[in-house]
Amino acid sequence: MLPLLPELGINSPFVKKTSSVAVIGAGLAGLSCAQALRAAGVEVRIFESAPFVGGRCATRLWQGHLVDHGVQYFTAQSPEFKKELLTRLRQFRPIISPILDSENKLVTSPNGPRFYVLQGNNYLAHVFSHGLDIRLNTPVESISFRPTEIECLGENYGAVVSALPGPQTMRLFGLAQAPVEYDSCLVALFEYSGSGIGKSSECYARLAAPNNAVFLSSHCENHKAGRIIGNKTVFIVQATPAFSQQHLDAPPEKYLPLLAMENEELWRIPSNHRTATYGHRWDYARSLPQSRSRTDPPRGAFLCGDSRTDSTVEEVWHDGRKAADEVLAYLAELNG
Repeated sequence: MLPLLPELGINSPFVKKTSSVAVIGAGLAGLSCAQALRAAGVEVRIFESAPFVGGRCATRLWQGHLVDHGVQYFTAQSPEFKKELLTRLRQFRPIISPILDSENKLVTSPNGPRFYVLQGNNYLAHVFSHGLDIRLNTPVESISFRPTEIECLGENYGAVVSALPGPQTMRLFGLAQAPVEYDSCLVALFEYSGSGIGKSSECYARLAAPNNAVFLSSHCENHKAGRIIGNKTVFIVQATPAFSQQHLDAPPEKYLPLLAMENEELWRIPSNHRTATYGHRWDYARSLPQSRSRTDPPRGAFLCGDSRTDSTVEEVWHDGRKAADEVLAYLAELNG
């Protein structure tokens, strides 16, 4: 969806009268929203508590390998998102190798081919952040709402958009309840000596059986070109919500052996080939649609991202654009 007022330029009378907009969170939804607002001539500032952009679209340089330990892949079904990718990002490739379930059956993608970025999926966020005013390492703990303006970190804005997970948005906006709840997820990275070991060459990913209490899936990064160096095989394992919640505050050395054992059994890999491990914690890994509820944020406050849509790259990008439309309509009303 294009911005509501795409004809507005930087010299528009509307823009001159409009206060700037604060976007809290530099994940893909926040970046998408900010880009759409900026394209309409509105001054935007993004506040991000982390030292980097992208949120769960995360890539780590680990053991010399480039590993996606957040979003594994993305789709591009809508014409608008396809155009955005082709315009801004040319270094993305399809994942050709299949995903198999616990019975070795093909898991199809209802939203079309799966893609990844050659430089790491976090590079997608870096491209979307170009030209934006982003304050990294800047957490926003509270916001003051006034009749015609909103104070954030000592500065006044005409509107504020939260691209944070639902529970964080609830605290920030003083809502009675979170717009949606989330599953937490522990992620394990495992490196093994040898390439193509076990059944790793057969497919890109394997899903665990529905009754598996330990992990959900295991993805082999070797199926993404140029990611793994040397004679190694690297996997990203996602634990189940129950296992993650049980071990959420435990040190990685407590839960990594359990995930490694399951991973090696799944891919038929001898444990003596394991050469390195790493654990990562996502407190808000994916939103739970069944828990979504209607929320009424304060006047001038808006939400975007998987607080109100699915936790996929394409969906949160679209919702960022939708939120920009809502902000533009509000500012037009505010400025008469």
